[in-house]
Amino acid sequence: MQSLNRQETTVSDDKRISDPELAVGQTDALGYTTDAQDVKTASGSQTQLRANIDEGMDPWEVKRTMRRVDWRLVPILAALYSISLIDRTNISLARAAGMGRTLNLNIPGTNYYSIAVLIFFVPYILFELPSNLGMRRWGAAKWLGGATILWGIVMLAMGFVETWQQLAACRALLGIFEAALFPGAVYLLSSWYPRAEVQRRMSIFYSLSILASGLSAILAYGLGLIRMYKNQGWRSIFIIEGIITVVLGIVGVLAIVDFPGPKAKFLSEEQRAIVKTRIERDRADFVQDSMTFSKLMRFSLDLKIWATAIQFFGATLASYSLSYFLPRILAGMGFDVALSQLLVAPPYVWALVPVIGSAFISDRFQVRTPLIAFNAICTIIGTSVYSYATGTGPRYFGVCLAVGGCNSVVPLVIGYSQINIRGSAKRAFTSAIVVAFGGIGGIAAGLSFTERAAPHYTQGIHLTLAMNAITVGICVLQHIIFRVQNKRANDGKAVLEGHQDFRYQL
Repeated sequence: MQSLNRQETTVSDDKRISDPELAVGQTDALGYTTDAQDVKTASGSQTQLRANIDEGMDPWEVKRTMRRVDWRLVPILAALYSISLIDRTNISLARAAGMGRTLNLNIPGTNYYSIAVLIFFVPYILFELPSNLGMRRWGAAKWLGGATILWGIVMLAMGFVETWQQLAACRALLGIFEAALFPGAVYLLSSWYPRAEVQRRMSIFYSLSILASGLSAILAYGLGLIRMYKNQGWRSIFIIEGIITVVLGIVGVLAIVDFPGPKAKFLSEEQRAIVKTRIERDRADFVQDSMTFSKLMRFSLDLKIWATAIQFFGATLASYSLSYFLPRILAGMGFDVALSQLLVAPPYVWALVPVIGSAFISDRFQVRTPLIAFNAICTIIGTSVYSYATGTGPRYFGVCLAVGGCNSVVPLVIGYSQINIRGSAKRAFTSAIVVAFGGIGGIAAGLSFTERAAPHYTQGIHLTLAMNAITVGICVLQHIIFRVQNKRANDGKAVLEGHQDFRYQL
């Protein structure tokens, strides 16, 4: 086991500087102040980012430290995100259990259900960036756990609505509070791990929510058999899942760990030094930099952020359309209501295979864009098969392929968006923007997969195919452009992300 002094010496010896032209005492874009030694070494080795970030450390202690971080961070965030997905998508299951008839959502020629679906995403999009800024100010545990408690209360209220307008109002409130979780969790996870280890954690975090999404159909079917209020089973889905959400929110307030630093008391002083050293060697941005208006403007001009946001839009368009409309799609294949609900689960259980497999391949071989493109192509093929094939078997196979493909793209794109940037402020901005485009994907799903378009949903299917084809095209461009920029940096002709040792991952 390495001593704490040795760890701290390693960090201090890795001199920070993000621009070789900075003068002594000047502060760079990330808030690092240059000293005389920085200027002396800037033309040579700058703050050296190391390929072997664990050099000089006890491998066993590194594994022990990161395993402890994993257990304190990933399970609770995954649990909260799982319940958030269940709560935002259980409207389709409640509808199948009788809500559509009670609230007049099934009237031909109306889009009341689609309105209730998509209104969630308007505040969800608008509140994501402010929420990330609030989490930086108040801390992850209070912010994320508190938001979970609040949307759990909203879920409870949904069990007592009497009109579709009241349902829509509750969905809007749900969007406000759920806006905190996904971008906040992505931001928090990316702050604790080196870039080469982010993807695996993102995918494990997300894969648990996929499993929950699949099992939520079975859960909703069981809850729908309980008659708690007005002898209507669909109300029990909202009431009981709302109670579960509030309980998990309380656990979140108590269990979620904050950003890495002195407040991480679940780690020893030496283990905190290990986390710090690894991050400094990987991307040199352990110290949280401030968010300013000028930075927001500069970040908004970074095209790679918007490119990954468009990719995320394509993935979530496909995933939300399946989450909200899969029971109806399955019913269109000839299955009755009960069987349609139960057959939602197997595709999501299958999706764990490509999601986790893609993550481990991505981190093991350090490949990103090829895997995003491959899974987007799987989404295209699966969507085409379940839309245009004849026969229940092939169409259900297409559903499985599409669910696995789009749900693999989601964590791959989220991880990729965090891997190729530096600075905590930029990570907060990027996670909010990319996840916001996921909300836009949800709106697009609600507008294109409407009652009037049933049972073929031609407009929504074509949009899904087009956006995933665009995702593949962006992957090709990203791979080429990043390779060229890395070569320019290797030749000393460019500095990437404000650091001469930083290289984009392909």
